[in-house]
Amino acid sequence: MTSGARALPRLRRRIADKRRIVIGQRLLQVLAAVPALAAELVLLYLLVTFGIDLVEWLLLHAAVSMTLFLWARWIGRRIRRNQLAWFLFAATAGLGPAGPFVALATGLLLVAFHRDLFDFPAWYASLFPTETRSPVTDLYESLLRRQQQKTGAGVESFADILSSGDAVRKRLVIGLLTRHFRPGFTPALKLALTDIDPSVRTQAATAVATIEGRFLARAQELSRRVSERPHSYGPRRRLARHHDDYAFTGLLDPERERNNRIRALDGYQAALKIRPREPELWLAVGRLLVREHRYDAAASWFTVAGARGVLTVDIVLWKLEALFKLGRYDRLREAMQMHRHLFQPGGKHPPQVPDMLELWAVASAEKGAGG
Repeated sequence: MTSGARALPRLRRRIADKRRIVIGQRLLQVLAAVPALAAELVLLYLLVTFGIDLVEWLLLHAAVSMTLFLWARWIGRRIRRNQLAWFLFAATAGLGPAGPFVALATGLLLVAFHRDLFDFPAWYASLFPTETRSPVTDLYESLLRRQQQKTGAGVESFADILSSGDAVRKRLVIGLLTRHFRPGFTPALKLALTDIDPSVRTQAATAVATIEGRFLARAQELSRRVSERPHSYGPRRRLARHHDDYAFTGLLDPERERNNRIRALDGYQAALKIRPREPELWLAVGRLLVREHRYDAAASWFTVAGARGVLTVDIVLWKLEALFKLGRYDRLREAMQMHRHLFQPGGKHPPQVPDMLELWAVASAEKGAGG
C-alpha cells in the first residue's frame, strides 16, 4: 500500500482538527462584533436623542474604531487567519452601527458554509503520494507492467479503474502513470482528464503538466551537454532520442509533435556525422521519415543504408513499409526476396513476418505464371 493511501485517514483527521481550529478562530472574531455593535447602537441612540452632539459622537466613534484596530493587531499575533477582525474594524470605521452587523453576518455565514480546508502541500502530497512496498503496491506495479500476480489472478486495466474505480484508486493509478510514464499510458491519462470527479481531473491535469515539465527540463539539460561537448556522440544521440520519445507521447498537439520529430531528425543526422555506420541512427532517421509521410525519401534512405552495408531486420521492415506506402509493389517483392534470409522462424522480428513473406512470394509466383 502506498504511504499516501495509508495516510488518507491521518490526512482526514488532520483536516478535521484544522477545521475545528479555524471555526473556533472565526467564532472568536465574530463574538467581538457583539460589543462593537452594542457600543455603536448606544452612540447612535445618544446622537438621535441629542444626548451628545455630532463632534462628541465622532470622537466616541473614533475611540470604538481605534479599540477594534488595536484588538485586530493583538489577535493577529496569536492566530494567522484574522481577516474577520480587520474586516470588523474597517466596516465599523466606515459604516458605523451597520459595520459590526455586517461583520457579524459575514462571520456567521463563513462558519455555516465552511468546507474542509487544508494547505497546498497536504493537497499535493495526497495527489502524488510517495511509495512504500506492500502487497497493494505490488498489485499496482504488476498492473503497470501488464503482468499477473504469481497466483494467476488477473488485474484490472488502467482504463477500467479510471472508469469505474473510486477516487482513491484513481489517484493511485494516476500517481503510478505519472511516476512511470510511457506513451502507452496516454489514453488512460486522457480518460482521467474527463472524469466526473473534479479532484481526479485536477490530478490528471497536474500529471500531464508534470510529465511535460519533466521532458522539457531533461531536454534543456541534454541541450546544455551537447553545447559543452559538440563533437561527442553520446549527448547528441540522447538529445535526439529524447525529442523522438517526446514526439510520440500522445500528449502533444499535431504541430508540436511534428516539431519534436524534426528536432529528433536533425539530432540523429548530426550524430550520424560522428558515427556514420551506426545502424540505430540509420533506422531512427528512416523511421521518422516514414512517420512524416516522406515515403520516397525514406525508401531512398534505406537503400543508401543497404548500399553502405548497414542492414538490420528493423531497417528492412521499415523499408518494406515505405515501399508499400508508395505502392511500389515490384520493388517491394524484390526487397522481400533479397532479404528473405533475415526472416527465419524464431528470429528477432514479429512472428507473422515469415508468413507474410511467404504469402507475397506465392502471389508473386502466381502472377508470374499467369503472365
